[in-house]
Amino acid sequence: MCPQIVSTTITAVISFVSVSALVGNILVTAAFLMNTTLRTSPNYFIINMAVSDLFSALTIWPLYATEGMLSKKQLIDEPMTTTVCKLGQYSRSVSQAVSTISLVWIVVERFIAIVHPFQVKSITKRLRAVLLTLTWAISLLLGVPYISFSKIVHRGQQIFCRFSWGEKELTIFFSVGFVLFYCVPLITIVVLYAKIMKCLKRSRPTADEVQERTTIRNRQQNMTVMKVFISIVVVFFLCWTPLCVFLILKMAFPPVYTNDSCLLFAGLFFYIFPSLGTAINPVILFASSTNFSRALKEMFKCSSSSPCWKCGRVSPQTEVIELTRQYSAY
Repeated sequence: MCPQIVSTTITAVISFVSVSALVGNILVTAAFLMNTTLRTSPNYFIINMAVSDLFSALTIWPLYATEGMLSKKQLIDEPMTTTVCKLGQYSRSVSQAVSTISLVWIVVERFIAIVHPFQVKSITKRLRAVLLTLTWAISLLLGVPYISFSKIVHRGQQIFCRFSWGEKELTIFFSVGFVLFYCVPLITIVVLYAKIMKCLKRSRPTADEVQERTTIRNRQQNMTVMKVFISIVVVFFLCWTPLCVFLILKMAFPPVYTNDSCLLFAGLFFYIFPSLGTAINPVILFASSTNFSRALKEMFKCSSSSPCWKCGRVSPQTEVIELTRQYSAY
């Protein structure tokens, strides 16, 4: 038996995190749509993450409710329970894949723009549209097994929404997913970020004093940008790592999971930690990016004064999330 306070606490935390993620990512997306100065190449991929996080935030609470963890009985009955279970598992997998691929595109774009600035023109609007489309197409396709094999499982008096495939198939699926969507992206991001930071710290003196000041200013702006992106990357992998550990322990040591009468492991590693990243990203953007914080202020001014379509067209100002016109300095 588990004290009711444990279930109530986990439910309250998940509710707070999911609502925060929903509100935060809506604000990020709205600020991007209303402010033209935010429409830079890396920001398109950040908004791509925000949109995927919205889907995850919308389904995490219903998915949690299907497992009967909110009370002694399910709050969602069949046949809706199975439907919510499948869609919830599917949306989480798609959100993780979209976010991971988007982070890789961001670091690749930054690498080209800063380390190889003369090739920046190769990142066209068409190429960006293709990359965004491929990101969603790959993620939506790879998540299909969650729709096919997610189902409601009864174990004693407890009800679970589980991804139930064969043991061999599960091992292969999770192993391949761990390598492709955790190890490879993490290594790629670390290597490229290291090269970017090395390039930014490199001193390139010029004879022209004005050009030298411009170069130093742009370098400082790029350093600020990279710190924002690094924060997003660190938060993402820190929040998803506990789930990876949880799945490995679940397959290697099943009693660790089955003996958890309070479902603390499931609540923390399966629900809270992965959702925490989706709630923290908007905070990072609005707290660390001058452009996003300015856009948020403009958006609130817009809602309380003139029509939004007029307020959204703010005049260009000094960029912190730099525009492509700065790339020539490198």
